[in-house]
Amino acid sequence: MKNFYPNNLLITGFDIIFFWVARMLMMGENITGQLPFKDIYLHALVKDENGEKMSKSKGNVIDPLETIEKYSTDALRFTLAVLAVQGRDIKLSVDKLEQSRNFTNKLFNATNFLQLNQEHFDDLNPANIKTPLGRYMLARFNVAVKETREFMDIYRFNDAATVLYRFLWGEFCDWGIELSKADKASVAELGSIFKESMKLLHPFMPFITENLYMRLSEESLEEGESIMVKAYPTVSDADDEVIKQFDLIMEAIVSVRRCKTLIDKGNQKIEKASIKLPIGSDLEMMKPFIEKLGKVEKLTFVKAKLENSVTDVSDNMETFISTDDVDMSAIISKLTKQKEKLEKEIFKLNGMLNNERFVANAPEKVIANNRKTLADAVDKIGKVEAELKGFA
Repeated sequence: MKNFYPNNLLITGFDIIFFWVARMLMMGENITGQLPFKDIYLHALVKDENGEKMSKSKGNVIDPLETIEKYSTDALRFTLAVLAVQGRDIKLSVDKLEQSRNFTNKLFNATNFLQLNQEHFDDLNPANIKTPLGRYMLARFNVAVKETREFMDIYRFNDAATVLYRFLWGEFCDWGIELSKADKASVAELGSIFKESMKLLHPFMPFITENLYMRLSEESLEEGESIMVKAYPTVSDADDEVIKQFDLIMEAIVSVRRCKTLIDKGNQKIEKASIKLPIGSDLEMMKPFIEKLGKVEKLTFVKAKLENSVTDVSDNMETFISTDDVDMSAIISKLTKQKEKLEKEIFKLNGMLNNERFVANAPEKVIANNRKTLADAVDKIGKVEAELKGFA
């Protein structure tokens, strides 16, 4: 009683709250003068993917042991956490389990990439993070720590799991690792941040995080201290300025790639490109990242629109590729054929829709479909004509 009464939290299913929890509250308060717990977390019921309660007679029971054997314990735990939205039942499906398993694969691949460059990594010390990419990833990590802790404090485990998924897959693996290919000096710092992020993920995926943390450290589980007894990451201020600069870098890379598709050079390396960036951008720092991931040999920064160029316009910038450096004949020919094909389609659809006899006798569904197809064709031909005009 001295050690465990009163407690902080009771976790239970909502279907037994009156008969069980209410009795505990009333009896505890009546006998001791204190409520037995301050908070009650009512968890969801796990149902099948159609929202049906699992039943042997229905044959829709999902055996957790079989699921663990196929997808792993961590994948099952993480799936249940992501789906544990307050006030809703959990609809457990194969698609969600596969998504979580793919997440574990992503973490393994990130570890393998880091160890291609360096076998072991120091524990995270923010004072040692010096490179621009390292500072950016540390800032994103600090944001993830703050949000994860806030959501866990109010028992919104699904939101905490979603934050971790967004940071580790979308920000660290998809962008951080790719950007490090333009800045090898940042890899050691990224490794330290990734190690620390395994602590953040540990309550949701205890086994893979322990394994990867030890792989990246100069110690083994048998000889070292388990990740589960290490201090959980604490909240620190995020560097908003470095986040702003790297948001522009990523937007620029995407813009360059889009601009290249306009000249049929989607994934190919091109010789030159130009970008008009907002005032205050750190051009020297940004250039190598955009060149490397945008696959541009020489990137220049301009203050005004380039004449005779294809253009991509995004929220904060404009990207230009000069048509003087590109053989435009094949692209113009392709667009001209597209325009001719669309003109024939528009002529045909207009003829049908302007035919009173056809409109009177055709099913309403067919007429509506033809009108939608006509609108789409008109929209497409407008875009094709705009591109041809830009190449003129």
